[in-house]
Amino acid sequence: MEKQNRKRDIQLLFRVTPEEKKLIQEKMCLAGITNMRAYMREMMAKGYIVNADPSVIKSLAAELQKITVNIKQILRHTDMMGELYAADSEEIRQKLNECWDMQRQLFKEFMRLTK
Repeated sequence: MEKQNRKRDIQLLFRVTPEEKKLIQEKMCLAGITNMRAYMREMMAKGYIVNADPSVIKSLAAELQKITVNIKQILRHTDMMGELYAADSEEIRQKLNECWDMQRQLFKEFMRLTK
């Protein structure tokens, strides 16, 4: 008896050679997908799978945070000592904001590719 409430009720069937099957399984492993049906659905619907590593983005954000903290400490110190002009201080702050904007764009692009 067929299930009435199936989300996917259309079945697609095709045949492959042993070499093609082996290649498909290798690509599944590279993509980190263990379910053949899920892999085939993803490849047929989107044409590609992006297996991105979020740890790279996280480490980039962590390093950027460390740099920001260091620069803010330098700014605070130079502001107290009066050794830095206001225009220089503002330019440094603008550059920091640009760095954060780039990091946000990178993260958005990463999220777009992994959907």
